[in-house]
Amino acid sequence: MYSRPVIIPLILLIVGIILVESLIPPFVIGEHYSKHLNEIKTCRYKIKKERKETKNWICYIAETEQWYDGTTWHKTDGEVLFYIPKDSNKVLEYGTIVESNANLYRIENYEGSDFDYQRFMQRKRIYHNVYARNYETIGKDKSFDVIAVAYRCKLALKERLFASGLPKDRAALAVSLLLGDKSDLDEDVKLSFSVAGLSHILCVSGLHIGLIIFIFDYFLKYIHLLGFRGWVLRRVLLIVIAWTIAFIVGCTPSALRVALMLTLTIITDMTAYRSDRINMLFVTAFLLLLFNPLMLFDIGFQLSFLAVFGIMLCMPKANLWIKRKVPSYLKTISTTAATTLSAQMFVLPIIVYRFKTFPILFLFANILVVPFVGLLLFSIICLLFLVEVPIFGELITQIVSLELYLLQEVAHITENFTKSLFS
Repeated sequence: MYSRPVIIPLILLIVGIILVESLIPPFVIGEHYSKHLNEIKTCRYKIKKERKETKNWICYIAETEQWYDGTTWHKTDGEVLFYIPKDSNKVLEYGTIVESNANLYRIENYEGSDFDYQRFMQRKRIYHNVYARNYETIGKDKSFDVIAVAYRCKLALKERLFASGLPKDRAALAVSLLLGDKSDLDEDVKLSFSVAGLSHILCVSGLHIGLIIFIFDYFLKYIHLLGFRGWVLRRVLLIVIAWTIAFIVGCTPSALRVALMLTLTIITDMTAYRSDRINMLFVTAFLLLLFNPLMLFDIGFQLSFLAVFGIMLCMPKANLWIKRKVPSYLKTISTTAATTLSAQMFVLPIIVYRFKTFPILFLFANILVVPFVGLLLFSIICLLFLVEVPIFGELITQIVSLELYLLQEVAHITENFTKSLFS
């Protein structure tokens, strides 16, 4: 039994974050734009990422860079939700600098909803909406930005999938599976996966990144032929790949968890000490919360860590039972079911509380889909590399299209069966 001393400071950190967030009103530090709301005439914003589309607007998260008082420009900071009209048919890329004299409106809760949207956004340190019916694009940020490079890579991969010959709806599903970008997915598709208990498939979770890293690791194992240098190079490349994926998908909590845990595990395994996976999970959570305490309230952070903790805690005993009691031809299905149950037992209370839904057939759907996701991700990666190769490109496009169709059908059938139980 390994000692896990980090659990005490982790619990104290979590309790401290909850107390501070509950008892101390939201505050701002530095030269935040909100300190000058009565003086602001015009602002310049740097577009960071697209958030969502509504009926009439496209919403971006934007960093406030400067504000103008009528005579002088002043440097500032602080993020806002920056809306532009949907009918303008414009797309603002990461790093675009826009100028607008639109008013800043305090974020309010939606009428008729019991969800505290204002507090939800405050935890992200976003306090205002900007509805910019008129704005001017004045250039792009020229400074080097790792996030900007990652965004351009993500955009290039997205465009490559849409140009691959896949039907548009299946290309959108492939983009969601590989890159976590659900902006082009039809709402009916999102609903099908949600009702079926498969919504985690549509975002880049730890499962996805783990599978992608496993695929790369399979091919990198031949580097061992170089001897000790190859052994070290393989591990360094895996760390680089993990962090590259994390940046490309937008540094989501699940992506950061996988990248940081993999880094810590590899570094530990390269020393004389054996690594305790649960302790690694606690250390990863502690470091991420130390870097960004408000990540504690992110639903992705909660689900990611609880699911992995459930798997790490339950699967060792479950694997022993499966090894002893289950026939060999049922071991794969049993392991998949046990893994799904282990994760769902820990995340289900949060899902029911936050989303007011209970995915009844999640076990059935996940037993079918989870083993299939690895094959599908491998096929999509092959498509990215081979799409322009004669014959092979057309063949892999048809294979990926069929796999995506089957995935949609499983979600659709599960959704209809679930609805029929309540009709």
